Amino acid sequence: MKKKIIGIFLAIFVAVSILAVPEIHHLSYIGQRCLAVFSAVFILYLFESIHVAVISLLIVPILVLFQITDINAALKGFASTSTYLIIGSFIMAAAMLKSNLGDRITYWVLVRVGTSTKRISFGIMCVNIVMAFLIPSSTARTAMLLPICMKIIHLFHKKEKNGGRFGANLLMTLCCTNSTISAGILTSTVTNPMAVQYITATTGQTVSFVKWLEWGFPPAFLMTIVSWLLIQLIFSAKINADGHGREYFRQKLSQMGSISKSEKNVFVVFLGTILLWIFGEKFGLDSTTVCLLSACVLCLPIFGCLDWKECQESISLNVVFVCSGGISLGAAMSDTGAANWLAESIFSLMHLSQYSSAATISILIVIVQFMHVVFVGTATMANVFFPILVGIAEVSNINPMLTVLPAAFMIGGYPILMFFNTTPNILCCDTGELKSRDFPLFGFCVSVVACIVYIACVYWYWPLIHAM
Repeated sequence: MKKKIIGIFLAIFVAVSILAVPEIHHLSYIGQRCLAVFSAVFILYLFESIHVAVISLLIVPILVLFQITDINAALKGFASTSTYLIIGSFIMAAAMLKSNLGDRITYWVLVRVGTSTKRISFGIMCVNIVMAFLIPSSTARTAMLLPICMKIIHLFHKKEKNGGRFGANLLMTLCCTNSTISAGILTSTVTNPMAVQYITATTGQTVSFVKWLEWGFPPAFLMTIVSWLLIQLIFSAKINADGHGREYFRQKLSQMGSISKSEKNVFVVFLGTILLWIFGEKFGLDSTTVCLLSACVLCLPIFGCLDWKECQESISLNVVFVCSGGISLGAAMSDTGAANWLAESIFSLMHLSQYSSAATISILIVIVQFMHVVFVGTATMANVFFPILVGIAEVSNINPMLTVLPAAFMIGGYPILMFFNTTPNILCCDTGELKSRDFPLFGFCVSVVACIVYIACVYWYWPLIHAM
């Protein structure tokens, strides 16, 4: 409570201090007001003084009350394609969970990988990769797999040798590889469509599902494998692989019986969705249109498996408001020139003008990744950084896609420095198998490797697919 009160007073103090400055060089008074609002929101996010959804919703009336923009422009984020892509994703995730198709795929994979520590952990990683295409929510994927992982941990608890950390190994694999693979798939985590919205609003360029895969999937897949290998090294564990585990998975698969009609229907819809995400651009279909169409099909009588009440329960207003409010504030920062002014200040302070565009992007990748230490939630972090990065791109004469996309990869894919960085981390930490102190050491190792991999992409891989 003390921290929250300090955050509120600090937010008010900073906002008033910015407004009290008689004149800020190269920044209009409207831009100054917008900068004050942005700074206050940043502090409230950081201190969690008010629920993040309330803060994000509050952005709309504040923008109007401060006469920064009108109500229609303030609501721009709530009408964005990203918002509706997220809503459709929640509905699709609910269908996957209700139909039990996700459980069936999980048990099927685990039956085939075996029952040693590495094999089970590897199986969970493989399930994460598959599910990232099928369930467009990292939290939903973790919520689905966590009970299964806990049953596996309890099953092997007595078989583990002293000093082993099988539980930590499995749960770190669950939450970490869930995040790392998300960096490479447009629909797998909330920050990805937010990045697309910023890029489209700034440049008019559309980042399709396929283009995102082309840019993000190779390094994300590589980092998923690397992360899994690091987990085996840091959280080493040995269990007696006597075949009981595989028999347990077979039993669970057998208990599910034959594939139900709803599972078949959901599988057909998801397969069709993925194909349209890949090839839909040829028919004029964007990712949001495809996602909403699939979500509606899953609610149709006879063929669908969801009713509207179940859809309502699956949609997180928290995520929707944080995403939408952030986009509205980002648009206001851009329109009033506040983002450009802030970017120019950072650009000058860090002497980025002396570096090449590739070096500038590399420096930003490192800064964004290690700023995870102070942020709770990837969407709030994206709301803070995306407007600034767009501004830096403009003052550096760099295509904004080249600053926003790498930042989105780091924000959505590598929130593993602290246990509170993302909901999947918190869910796994709450089990007691993982300790909060496990995240900084492991997260630092992954972050360093991730920065090296993505900087290598800046210099070698991305220039092959796009002129830097």
